[in-house]
Amino acid sequence: MQASPTVSPFNPLPSAGQQSNSGGATRSSSNATLESVDFENFLTLLTAQLRNQDPLDPSDSTEFVAQLAQFTSVEQLVNVNNKIDDLASALVAEGIDKFASWIGKQAEVASAPAYFDGATPVDYRFSGNSKATRVETVITSSTGKEVTRFPSLNGSVTQSWNGKVDGQPVSVGSYAVTALYYDSQDNLVGEEIANTFGGVQAVRLDDGDTKIVLNGGVELRPEQVLGLGQ
Repeated sequence: MQASPTVSPFNPLPSAGQQSNSGGATRSSSNATLESVDFENFLTLLTAQLRNQDPLDPSDSTEFVAQLAQFTSVEQLVNVNNKIDDLASALVAEGIDKFASWIGKQAEVASAPAYFDGATPVDYRFSGNSKATRVETVITSSTGKEVTRFPSLNGSVTQSWNGKVDGQPVSVGSYAVTALYYDSQDNLVGEEIANTFGGVQAVRLDDGDTKIVLNGGVELRPEQVLGLGQ
């Protein structure tokens, strides 16, 4: 029975920003709630409390002083948090500048799909498997449909797919390139998502996360870039 890949570059791990997004939303909501209770509103509430207190049993003035001090402390903390948020945003925006020099260069990337432009062969690289005596390269579409498969070399060498099936070019788009490793008994002993290559077209921020954009709109995180060349 012919094996099929179970790993795919179209199912990447969530970024740190995405993993913490829920917490960030909670913090922002909390800040917004605190900001809505400004100093003027507090004085209005305090005045109403004084007007409606029991004249025969007035509230202790020290209690009002304590409330005022507590509110002032909370208001100061909210202002500090807002300044920290602004500073963090500025630092993130500044951080993408260090990737600007990548634009226009050819990148070798891990766990990312390869883009086929309709004519240019797709280059890729596997790390290899010492237990394997036979290797198959399997090309699949973004929907998981197998496009083609063919024998490959076992080892860390750059290989190529001409982008054709039965002599005809496949559709322009992004494809997964996966290795299936078999032993001498034709048992599957491993699989691997290939390193692929693409030109860096842009660097952008997405919800605070830096994204590298390759040819064809392939997006990835900076840590997926293994090397750069001309």
